[in-house]
Amino acid sequence: MKWFKEHRVAINIVIMVLFLFVCIGTTSQGRAYTTAPEGIIRNTTSPVERVLYLSSQYVKNLYDFVVDLPFLKARNEQLEKELNEAQIKLANYDKLTQENEELLKLLDFTKENSQYQYISASVVSVDPYRGFSLVVIDKGSNEGVKKDMTVILSEGLVGRVKEVSNGTSKVLTIIDSTSMFNGISVKSKDYIRITGKDDHSMLEGYADPEAKIQKGDIVVTSGLAGVFEKNIVVGKVKEIKTDAGRLEKILTIEPSIDIEKIDKVLLIKR
Repeated sequence: MKWFKEHRVAINIVIMVLFLFVCIGTTSQGRAYTTAPEGIIRNTTSPVERVLYLSSQYVKNLYDFVVDLPFLKARNEQLEKELNEAQIKLANYDKLTQENEELLKLLDFTKENSQYQYISASVVSVDPYRGFSLVVIDKGSNEGVKKDMTVILSEGLVGRVKEVSNGTSKVLTIIDSTSMFNGISVKSKDYIRITGKDDHSMLEGYADPEAKIQKGDIVVTSGLAGVFEKNIVVGKVKEIKTDAGRLEKILTIEPSIDIEKIDKVLLIKR
């Protein structure tokens, strides 16, 4: 007994080593279940293992992100550049499509109205003070443009040439308050004096008090006084009224075209 007491520590170490060997031998083979001590150990250490695992994953992802950051920045810049280029191409495509449609309309109009000769032109700017009351086109005397030529779209009347230079011309549109010309109601055949209004959205007309003009009637140019060619569509009657003390019917006429959206135009040669 005395010997065991003297060598108790060594004996305990030997027993623990043998126990570990037994555990190793047991766990090294495939088993369906773990031992109770193993279960206790695993239950105790699993939360710590989970935290360590998640921390290592976070550190790894952070490291990968830092390493890839220059590449991601360059890639993002490249994608933004490609997106901008695609948007520009799409805008150009839409513009070309619209211009093509406008040109086809004008071509069809010239074929249907072959009694005239035409000069095609594009609007390049508007007057900074008068807006769309006065626009500039890219054709001038070099292309045969002359003052007072009628300017139209396939949908109707735009205005007349007011000033001509070698390569450009100024067009006074029908919405300007100084623009005055004669029109006629297609339905009633009544004559109408037409002028632009200050709001530049509608035209104002004056007709005989006995005129049989009705709301919705189409108004065209009369061809009188030689301001515009005959039978060019001007617009539609939106309102008719007679002010007290006046002997004329006052008409509000909606232009057949939106002046602020014109791009391609035709000039009728004289």
